[in-house]
Amino acid sequence: MITMEDRKVYVGYIMDVGAPTEVTGVNQEILLIPTVSGYRDKDTLKVVYTTDYPSDTPLRPIGFRQENIVSISVFSEEVREAFKRVDSERAGEEAAKEKAAKDQLVKAITELVAVVQAAQR
Repeated sequence: MITMEDRKVYVGYIMDVGAPTEVTGVNQEILLIPTVSGYRDKDTLKVVYTTDYPSDTPLRPIGFRQENIVSISVFSEEVREAFKRVDSERAGEEAAKEKAAKDQLVKAITELVAVVQAAQR
């Protein structure tokens, strides 16, 4: 996984890493065939995947200038799926908490309306 300065994220197969030269040092470009891309959230820096590239369609490599790369790390589809499951569970828990809070509010309002109606009789 490659994270760029602009928070864009690319996952794929590295096709070429430039060879060093006497003039420029290490070649300034890495070529990658993408499988997934997205971005890092500006506040949490959590990776948000937006594009899954088709595996049955040949793609051209994308070139990345080394000076614009913030980090490179190993990517695991199993880890990605595990994070998806955890996020889904958290979303379910949050939805359940929100529903319980709404139910309590409706109950309290219903009881209050009953008290007001009884007082008006």
